[in-house]
Amino acid sequence: MNKKFKFALTGILASMLMVSACSSGSTSGESKGDGEVKPIEFKFGSMDSPDHVQNAEAFTTFAEDVKGLTDGRVTFEMYTGGSLGGPKDTLENIKTGIMDVGRGIHGYNAGTFEAQSVMLLPFMADGNAEELSIVTQKLHDQFPEIQEEYSDVKLLWVHAADPYAIITKGKAVRSFKDMKGLKLRTPSTEGSEMIEAWGATPVSIPAPEIYDAMQKGVIDGGILPIAAIKDFNLTDLVDYVTIGNFNTNLFYVSMNKDSWNKISPEDQKLIEEKYLGLPMAKQAGQAFDGQKERAEKEAKDAGAEFITLPEEELTKFKESAQTVTDSWIEKMDKKGIDGQKIYDEAVKLIESK
Repeated sequence: MNKKFKFALTGILASMLMVSACSSGSTSGESKGDGEVKPIEFKFGSMDSPDHVQNAEAFTTFAEDVKGLTDGRVTFEMYTGGSLGGPKDTLENIKTGIMDVGRGIHGYNAGTFEAQSVMLLPFMADGNAEELSIVTQKLHDQFPEIQEEYSDVKLLWVHAADPYAIITKGKAVRSFKDMKGLKLRTPSTEGSEMIEAWGATPVSIPAPEIYDAMQKGVIDGGILPIAAIKDFNLTDLVDYVTIGNFNTNLFYVSMNKDSWNKISPEDQKLIEEKYLGLPMAKQAGQAFDGQKERAEKEAKDAGAEFITLPEEELTKFKESAQTVTDSWIEKMDKKGIDGQKIYDEAVKLIESK
């Protein structure tokens, strides 16, 4: 091979390497070659309306904060009202990348979050939404069995709603016997079992459909957080709210793994250290607590009656629902998971909040 050919070959190879380097996609924090950093915009999907408190406050604030933290390298475009997929499709849509990020409800994914669902058990809601969200996130962070349930996605944070009440139209629940025959919307398998234990009929429907179902008499009401009265515009339908900290609901905000990996390691570290996990779980809980106060005031102003059960009646609810907890622990044991240990730790965290 003569020198002239060697030099030509070397030049061709060098050119090919330069073209390859310039054509490869940039991730956040990487230069496009002219010193300018390429921003990335991710699609966030939610089944709820734009003015739902978690969309309007919690995630909007997170998106703005992350944009500022990364100097605009990481941004989010919000797609609400189920425009990227309905409630039962959210988790799968995150996994496949239809949504880069999504907020969903654990209860719509039966069999997926079974260890995390300890917080869905009856009367595991002694606290406000902020406190319950912190407990839920801490359980995730502490137990590998719970972390494994999110292995197909990048969990950003997990949080809880304010304690659930029995919210009804036309029929008041003032005692345990008043539950007999009621048709109540339920958010989860554990919620269904609890309602059945009380002699009522659980009806599984997505939260955005609650208004029409109550208005048409398909359901008498539901086991719902008080915040939901405002979030789903139920104020003109609700006649009675029976307080009892009966249970709560859980929500995840997760990201597609490939989408997360488009963010540079430096920006990933910034976001994780500043916002992910407990900081956002706490903020999401606070958003629900603020909404609960507004919803309660509006409902009372509209004429809804808030009912506090006598202790002897509340005890009947608790005793009847104990079978749900016992069944959950037994089911975990059959899966090789120490359900009693997770349950005991959840109780401990709730009591020490």
